[in-house]
Order: sequence, then C-alpha cells, then structure tokens
Amino acid sequence: MEEIQNKFRKIINLLSYCSLFLFVSCQSSPEKIDYGKEACVSCKMTIVDARFAAEMITAKGRIYKFDDIICMKQYAAANADAAKDAQFWVAGYIATDGAFIDATNGIFLKSNAFASPMNGNYAAFDNEASAQHLKDSLNLEYLQWSSL
Repeated sequence: MEEIQNKFRKIINLLSYCSLFLFVSCQSSPEKIDYGKEACVSCKMTIVDARFAAEMITAKGRIYKFDDIICMKQYAAANADAAKDAQFWVAGYIATDGAFIDATNGIFLKSNAFASPMNGNYAAFDNEASAQHLKDSLNLEYLQWSSL
C-alpha cells in the first residue's frame, strides 16, 4: 500500500511541475523594456521613450516590443497570424511607474503635440479621467483601440 502511495505522490508531483512549467512559460503580462538597449521589432529603432512603448504578446506567449503604438498596430496588421488572439499592451502616457495598459481597454488621444518616435502621435491612458486635461486643452476626441 505504501508503495502505491509513493507512486501516486510522484505522479502528482510530476503533474504539478508540468503545470507550473506551462503556467510560467506562457507569458500573459508585459515584460519590462530595457529602454535605450532594446529595439522595436517593427522599425528596428531603439526603444527610448517610455511614454509610447508597446508590447504584443502572442497566444503562445511570445513578446514583441515596439517603440510606438503605431508600430505595433502596423505590425499586427501585417502579421495577422501572430496577432490572432494576441494581447496588446501600451505604456501609459502619464504613468510614472512604467505601467502598461491593456490596449483594448485603454483610451487614446492623437495629436502632433505628442511627437511619438514614428509619428503615430497616439498617447494611451487607462481611463477618460486621466486623459481629460489633455483632451480638453488640445481639443481632442477620445479614441478606442479598435479605431486607431
């Protein structure tokens, strides 16, 4: 009986380790960008401005990093297979902690005043309240991810 219990424990442990490995290997949140050292997967420019950075995480957990929101949009459009079921994350324009926002839930403003690296000139915000001041002062309209 003890021998059966030991085999059962080994099987349970093996299944637990396998589950943990799968959970860890499938990235589902943005990864820290090493600004000034990592390059945009789309335009190959070095990612330097944290206000406009973006990441696409594929369904398989592969992370693609971008220096501009528009680079990510264009890359996703040109690579539909990789973008299928992907997660899209954008840096918060006014975030001081480098936090990323789920692009599908974010609010965007577009203006030449933002002067993003690839002239996409989109700024992302986590909600309307955080974008209100810039929206009003620049006389802009709120945009959603699907309309960029």
